Parts: sequence; structure tokens; C-alpha cells
Amino acid sequence: MAQSAAKSAGHGLRSGQSVFHNKFGEGVILTLEGKGEDARAQINFGRHGTKWLALAVAKLTPIE
Repeated sequence: MAQSAAKSAGHGLRSGQSVFHNKFGEGVILTLEGKGEDARAQINFGRHGTKWLALAVAKLTPIE
């Protein structure tokens, strides 16, 4: 169900997914909340710790 919720939120991301961020590097999505312009993700970036990022600004690249 979380995956279908992510699809309906428009960002296509899901908890547990690996992503890449230009500043923080590779991380794993822990939590997603909100939708549209207010959507944000809590991501564990290892060396940089856990960060909350606004999805409208963060430019995350999913890692297969």
C-alpha cells in the first residue's frame, strides 16, 4: 500500500528506497510524508546522518 500511496503523491519514491543527493551522497529513505509541494522525506545519509528534505527542492535520484 505504501508504494501506491507514493505513486499517488506524484514523486514515485518509497520508504526503503536508495536515493542519491548531490550534497549528501547516497542514502536510504526512512519516511515519506505530505504531498505535492509539501512532500518531504526523512533520509539516512550514513556519513551525514539523518536529514529531512523537501522533495520539491531536494532533486533526489532513485538508485536501482
